[in-house]
Amino acid sequence: MTNPTEAAQVVIGAQSNDHSAQLAGVSSRRFFTDAHTFVRVQLLVTEYYQLDVISNFWDVYNIEAEALGQKVVYDAGGIPDADRNRPLISTPSDLDRISPPDPYKSGRMPWILEINRNFMEMTGKLERVYFTAPFSVAVNIRGYENLVQDMYERPRFVHRLFEFLCDEVIVPFVEVMRSEVGNPDLVLDGRDAWASPPMITLDMMDEYVVAYTERLRDKLGDNLITRGNWGDAKSCDIERFFSQKIRCSPGALSVLDPDLHEVGPERVKAFANKHNAFVTAGVDAALLQTGPVDAIVERIKLYIDKMARDGRCMIHLNQIPAKTPPEHVHAAVAACRAYGKHPIPDNLKDIQFELPRMESFAEFMQKKKPKKS
Repeated sequence: MTNPTEAAQVVIGAQSNDHSAQLAGVSSRRFFTDAHTFVRVQLLVTEYYQLDVISNFWDVYNIEAEALGQKVVYDAGGIPDADRNRPLISTPSDLDRISPPDPYKSGRMPWILEINRNFMEMTGKLERVYFTAPFSVAVNIRGYENLVQDMYERPRFVHRLFEFLCDEVIVPFVEVMRSEVGNPDLVLDGRDAWASPPMITLDMMDEYVVAYTERLRDKLGDNLITRGNWGDAKSCDIERFFSQKIRCSPGALSVLDPDLHEVGPERVKAFANKHNAFVTAGVDAALLQTGPVDAIVERIKLYIDKMARDGRCMIHLNQIPAKTPPEHVHAAVAACRAYGKHPIPDNLKDIQFELPRMESFAEFMQKKKPKKS
């Protein structure tokens, strides 16, 4: 991965999974169960779009829940998802019958270990691995409405659940991931989209998100973060929410569309500067899918203009939907290349932007075929 703070241009990365599978013509089931296929496709998609960061994001929210026994539904053309209508923990007493998963045997945890080995073999390095943060695991095995009701009526149960998820599920899993790749300093990147206002209050964020991220960090070291929270614009106290997110990911503030656009990049950057934090600017998935290209280019241009001049900001394409036209992704990358070269000019309007002609994925793959002798 390019170091964003040392790059000669603004770094751009993307979350792409079902889009990667569709682009490569691979079935969703195969993509999310065959480790070699997953890694090969993700590396090809990264190269095709000329991303600075390897697109290696799997359906992260399902892994721990599925390993515990939660039913996961495999969409034929989309991303697998936990069946929260049939939660693993239908009543609090169900927690007592659940056994901790075995990272080498349970669900698709072995698939993740194989993915990590494949990335190591194909690229020679692995800088981070993903896990589901405790709050989002809890939602997937208890159900959102049930969990929130528990927080009001049975907080002792919720804390017992979160302690179990941290100590018996997440810690053993990520410790195995680290040991398998032989890197005790591997970054542990926890994702927590369910922990987002207005789905939770900021008091809940302190008690059930920040506190348990810090519990994990106490056990696993400083290279553990959780992020992926949305809802900044609906948090009622944006600066408090920003502070909570920085406690979960020290030194970094990730703000994603549509909240980033609504709150305004200037406000985000001012807060980040005050707290010496690097910014990840997440570009809207709906915008990437629907376009038009001009709007995508203008969005990235705006974020670079307002947040990236000091080299402490990267662009992240939030989630590329399956049927996103490839030219929209190419446009986003081209805009980052055109406007994000350091030093960034005072007036980006002086830069003439032209979308280069990009080959199709089929044409790209044709060039990858070995030539006949």
